[in-house]
This record gives sequence, C-alpha cells and structure tokens, in this order.
Amino acid sequence: MIDPVASSTPAGNGAGKASELKSRVLSAIALALLALGSAWYGGLIFAIVWGVAAIAVLSEWQGVIGFSGRKQWFSVAIGAAGLICSIGLLVWKSVPPLIGFAPVILAGLINVGAFRRPSMAWPWLFFGPLYAAAVVLGPMMVRAREPEGLIIIVWLFLVVWISDIGAFFVGRRIGGPKLWPSVSPKKTWSGFIGGLLSGTVVPISAVYAAKLGLAVEWLEGWPLIFLTLTTALVSECGDLFESAMKRRFGVKDSGHLIPGHGGIMDRLDSYTAAAFYLMLVTGIFSV
Repeated sequence: MIDPVASSTPAGNGAGKASELKSRVLSAIALALLALGSAWYGGLIFAIVWGVAAIAVLSEWQGVIGFSGRKQWFSVAIGAAGLICSIGLLVWKSVPPLIGFAPVILAGLINVGAFRRPSMAWPWLFFGPLYAAAVVLGPMMVRAREPEGLIIIVWLFLVVWISDIGAFFVGRRIGGPKLWPSVSPKKTWSGFIGGLLSGTVVPISAVYAAKLGLAVEWLEGWPLIFLTLTTALVSECGDLFESAMKRRFGVKDSGHLIPGHGGIMDRLDSYTAAAFYLMLVTGIFSV
C-alpha cells in the first residue's frame, strides 16, 4: 500500500522524486491491467496469474523472516507444492472448496518440522504458505461464481486500490496525528479515515453501476455498505500488519521486483488481507 504521507526526500532531489513517482505510477498501471485482465478471463488464466503472485509472496515472506540460499528455496518449494496442489483441486472442483486448503496447511506443518529453530517462533513458518494462499485460493472461489464472480472481484480490487489512493492523497493533504508511528511512521489518522471512506463509497457506486448497466445482481443496501466498509478496514489493517512484520524482522522492503514499489508482498499486503476476509464472509454467510 502506498504510504499516505509524501516521502521525506529533500527538496533538492525533486528530479529523483519525480522519477520515482513516474516508476510507481507506471508499475501500478501495469499491475492493474494484469489484475483486470486475469479477472476478465477467469478460470485457469486467473489461477495461473494469481498462483504465480502467491508463490512470489511466499518467497518474499520466507526472505523477510530470515531465510536465504538453499534453506529459502527448499521452504518455498514445499509451500509452492502445497499451493499448486490446492489450486489444482479447486480448478478441477474435485473436492469441496475448503478441502482445497489441506495441501497448504500440510505444507505449513512440514515447514515447521523441517526448518524451525530456537530463534524463530513456529507461527511464522506455519502461516507463510497460508498467507500466500490467501492471495489466490479465496479469489479463485469467488471468481468461479456465475454470473456475479467478475463483479465481486472487480469490487474487491476497487476497495483495495481506492483505499490506497484515498489514504495517500488525504493523508498528504491534511496530515495530522500519526496512526501508529512505532510501526509505520508516515501513516496518519487522516489518511486512514480518508482511505476508509473513499474505499467504501467508490466500490459501492461501481456495484450499483454494474447492476444498472450489466443487470448483474449481488448485494445491495446496508449489507453491501457494511461489507464494503469492513473490507476497506481489513485492507488497511493488512498494510499495517506487513509493516509490523517487516519492523519485527528489521526489513525495509519485502523485495525489489517492482520499480518504485518494492516486492510483490509489499503491493499485495492490503489485497491479501481483504481477499482472506472476503473468503471468510462469503463462506460463512453465503453472500
């Protein structure tokens, strides 16, 4: 998620700041087009695109918690095998959806047994594959719903993206008290609230526009408002969780794959949390 306060780069480096902003914008546009394209096609294309993203997130997670070299590759290979098995089970619908998570859970347990060491709490090893799975498995289950699956996924993208953008511009414009300075020194309460409100209003408007233009039925009224508001809240909390995790392990960025943004995990922190929350809500309440 983009920090809701402008960079502290000195004014003399204006050209550098402009170049960095350009890289961020171009990278964000390319990623948005890839996300929307995969959502449009759905099915196997959606599974492949987000499966690759999930494995990248898993690799960066293992790097953040201190793995490198062979140990990192072996632990990622175990988690990736679990992810691929889960994706395969869900793509071909050969098992009930929740059973599809069993290979990922098994991968987490194997990682704990194989790589746990006294200096590392076991949950970081166990939850790595599950965190990565939230990137792809829940959204796959939602996208497979017809005819509303595409609308729900685009709504999810908008909640995450608009919350991010709203937090950035409102926080930069208004500033004010810091949200959680010990975890993320640049984020402000004004940015948090601005992201929450914008990430609620715009996606709700898009759902109603889709209902009118495409005649696709989904939620409406207070249930839609509540789900959108809480998803925007979870989205922003997902960003804070990753910031806290990186601070816990003394890491600035999860990776350097995306120009101007850091790693895949840095870009998908809010989305991962929101996608996991949506999966739980849709599974429990059948919305």
